[in-house]
Amino acid sequence: MRSILTAVAAASLALVSPSLTGAQATCTGNPCTVQLTASATVNDVLRLTLSSATASLGTPVEADFDAGYRDAAGPTVSVKSNRPWHVDVAGASAAFSYTGAMTNPNKPASHLLWGTTAGTYGNNMGTSSVLTSGASGTGSASQPIYFRTLWSWASDVPGSYGLVINLTLAAP
Repeated sequence: MRSILTAVAAASLALVSPSLTGAQATCTGNPCTVQLTASATVNDVLRLTLSSATASLGTPVEADFDAGYRDAAGPTVSVKSNRPWHVDVAGASAAFSYTGAMTNPNKPASHLLWGTTAGTYGNNMGTSSVLTSGASGTGSASQPIYFRTLWSWASDVPGSYGLVINLTLAAP
């Protein structure tokens, strides 16, 4: 058994030795210089982190129905990337899910508005839009997201509403 292992080891060394010999760099004389090439492969590094995996839109009260909306702060989105990047945001479905005793009101995802500054809501979850982006790599980009949910006396019946939101980090 020992002789078989020795033979296998010798055969392996014989196969490896020519490539090691070819990779050697030597010189003689004074001065003597040899060159070494150092290399690395850099892959995409993209990391998207949310400060929270859920966002409470609150429980609308009479004043919210009268105003037609209720505002709520969402999570902070953080990005690390070693190249240009963008984060897109959109509702995962066209309508909120609904759980309740009444007929599903089919509340559209577009009734959830969002913005990057509280009080400014220029986008809705019915379409994909860029939340934030970077023209170069970054180790610490962050952007809070703010929500405004539209509420209507006529169409928003009692029950629980939910909408899955997709936040997608991509490099162009």
